[in-house]
Amino acid sequence: MADYVVGKNSILSLLSVDPARVFKVYVSETLKPDKRIDAIYEAAQARGIPIARVPRMKLDQMTESLLQDDPDLQHQGVIAAVSPKPLMDLDDLVIECRKRIEDVGEFPLVLMLDGLSDPRNFGAILRVADAAGVAGVIVAKHKNAGFGPAVSKTASGAEASVQVVMVPNLVQALERLKQIGFWVVGAANTPDAVAYTEQTFDTATVLVLGSEGQGLGRLVAEHCDFRVRIPMHGVVESLNVATAAAVLTFDIQHRLSLALKAHS
Repeated sequence: MADYVVGKNSILSLLSVDPARVFKVYVSETLKPDKRIDAIYEAAQARGIPIARVPRMKLDQMTESLLQDDPDLQHQGVIAAVSPKPLMDLDDLVIECRKRIEDVGEFPLVLMLDGLSDPRNFGAILRVADAAGVAGVIVAKHKNAGFGPAVSKTASGAEASVQVVMVPNLVQALERLKQIGFWVVGAANTPDAVAYTEQTFDTATVLVLGSEGQGLGRLVAEHCDFRVRIPMHGVVESLNVATAAAVLTFDIQHRLSLALKAHS
């Protein structure tokens, strides 16, 4: 059974990054041509992917069940039927990161999501991960937002480009990464957390982000080497987890880059 990806940007990106996943593209008969639609036609035709012009009502029917999970989902007049996203194995991520650490001398950054349930936050974090160039994103097999049109659309193509690892046990995954030189930092608004600007980042790092309501789980928090918080100077007590991910990810990547230059 095929999954669906909706939205012009998401489909165009998927056709560019991972076209083998796309079975067929459906375009509304009433959709007016624009640069993105023209690019979708060109990319699909170049790869031999069939395109069907259908009544808009058919697209509405195709996404009807998806609206139960995301009432605000808009297909923008174009839908792609796709195979599920292939996931990266933890062993492969460990091997890749070990090579980058030992052979290349890099300090890779990995994101771990502990209990994230909102697909829009998941999609936004994948977009951050793609933009910041993280080595991979680790999620729990039984406690995560999963994949779907809301994730793909919010990620705006990053869902196809970012390596995602799904594991049965986050703590065991952390221990695997620690064995090859990673330090683990948890994002938490707790008394023992230091301002992220005061923390040193000079080695391979796992940044762990908790769920929208509960934050980090107890066992995962206990396996963090240290915890950081984002200082809040206004009336708002905290940031949305996707926004916090953007702040922390780009800052950590920047400082890892500076540390790498200092070691060179």
